[in-house]
Amino acid sequence: MVKMTSAQAIVECMKRENVKHVFCVPGESYLPLMDAIYEEKDIELISNRHEGGAAFMAEGYGKTSNKPAVVMATRGVGAANLSIGIHTAYQDSTPMVIFLGQVHTKFRGREGFQEMELDRFLEQVTKWGVEIRDPERTPELVQRAFRIAQTGRPGPVVVSLPEDVLPKVADMNFAAGTQVPKPALSKEQTEEILFYLKKAERPVIIAGGGVKLSDGEEALQSFIEKTNIPVVASFRRHDVLSNDHPMYCGQLGLGTPSSQIETVRQADVILAVGTRLSEVTTQDYSLINPEQTLIHLDIEANVLGKVYPPALGLVADAKTAFDSLNKEVEVWDSSRWSSWTKERKEVFIQSSRMDEIEEAPWSIGYKEVIQAFNELCPKEAIITNDAGNFATWLQNFHSFTGKKSYAAPTSGAMGYGFPAGVGAKIAYPERPVVVFAGDGGFMMTLQEIETAVRNHIPVIVLLFNNSSYGTIRMHQERVYPDRVIGTELSDVNYTKLAEAMGAIGVTADSAESFRSAFKEALRENERPIIIEMKMNPKQVSIGMIL
Repeated sequence: MVKMTSAQAIVECMKRENVKHVFCVPGESYLPLMDAIYEEKDIELISNRHEGGAAFMAEGYGKTSNKPAVVMATRGVGAANLSIGIHTAYQDSTPMVIFLGQVHTKFRGREGFQEMELDRFLEQVTKWGVEIRDPERTPELVQRAFRIAQTGRPGPVVVSLPEDVLPKVADMNFAAGTQVPKPALSKEQTEEILFYLKKAERPVIIAGGGVKLSDGEEALQSFIEKTNIPVVASFRRHDVLSNDHPMYCGQLGLGTPSSQIETVRQADVILAVGTRLSEVTTQDYSLINPEQTLIHLDIEANVLGKVYPPALGLVADAKTAFDSLNKEVEVWDSSRWSSWTKERKEVFIQSSRMDEIEEAPWSIGYKEVIQAFNELCPKEAIITNDAGNFATWLQNFHSFTGKKSYAAPTSGAMGYGFPAGVGAKIAYPERPVVVFAGDGGFMMTLQEIETAVRNHIPVIVLLFNNSSYGTIRMHQERVYPDRVIGTELSDVNYTKLAEAMGAIGVTADSAESFRSAFKEALRENERPIIIEMKMNPKQVSIGMIL
């Protein structure tokens, strides 16, 4: 038993979970918690310019580090602004704990200042929500929040903090920090998986975010090298396996070449590991048919059968599952599916080439930027991207070779890329971080440039400025051709905006100037740098020129 305030107990819980960074927009409703963090020298508070930026920054930190992200805001208005980042964490299975200041308990139910039932408001995008009403229960409830956020399928948890509870002193009783369970396959389950695989003529593995969350990349690689089974990554999980590996055969996403999707369509046995088989991954839930045998492994039982009924559905941690499988395939005929894997790898290589892609004439094009980027980008770099068709060039034509080198929102949230990149850089300060963004999404969290400048966080932004909501313009032209409304934007000078906030702003208007600017950006170790490129607004996607 230790006597302390509820706020101090929350910080003690953070320490036991090895929390090093907390993201927030300050609020008077939780000032005692901020003051308790002030006293803790091992925790750094990152003060953001908007709650949306704080949530995205925390999500990017959690996604790349595999550590619980912590974000704080005040009452209903802060919760509402945080909600899109919380939704992103929910769909991406990112561990996150959200602390929200709440109105005084005596004022509840009177529509007090910014009052909202916070746990109920966010219940659709969180795993669990709780309000601390008794100070002495603070350790119990906060440690439970961290445990729920990190175990099973990870995700966000919200903790509501009435302002009168935080400064109250009570006897606190703490447990040890969270030990994340790693459920394993039994020998019988392992044999059952191999039974189906041995009968297969064209097997394929769909590897999802659960592989990354379990640190199972090496175990996956070991398994496919023993069995010679091709791997396809789920939506925006390209880095589950080095893309230059002989068994990496593509990804399932938006704008993915149809020939890569055919790898899954032609398979007779599909081993899906650590993926919820989302709408995008399954190409609008059309990818898998009843004639195919689906083996689905996930750490969360509720994921199994949610989209497709599996022939075999098993609850397991991805890494421990592959470890078990690896022990059983020490003696394996690895040549069995050689021709199938080589064929699908060649298809992937051919579909990843840009040689025959044409662009409308312009001073600088997506194709030459990606080509230069591929040549210059360090292998250890972490890449984040915002929502937009510019990201399709990255996803289809960049080879991700580094472990945990990609962080992007499967929710497609605009405004994600830059703050998530800052969060990733905080998690891995020694690794270069490159953000791909369009002008539409970048403007939504542009204010976080100041946060990065103030905290000396040198991320690199490649800003594709076409003065439009390009993805929506593409859909607009397909459905309502020549009836443009709402998708054209002003020509904003982001280079000057960056400089005004203390960052480095550069305009690249040719492939040569981009190369020069990117090389210089890789040497910068103090400030964020925004490389702005004015793109052709008529090039709305890889295959559509207006």
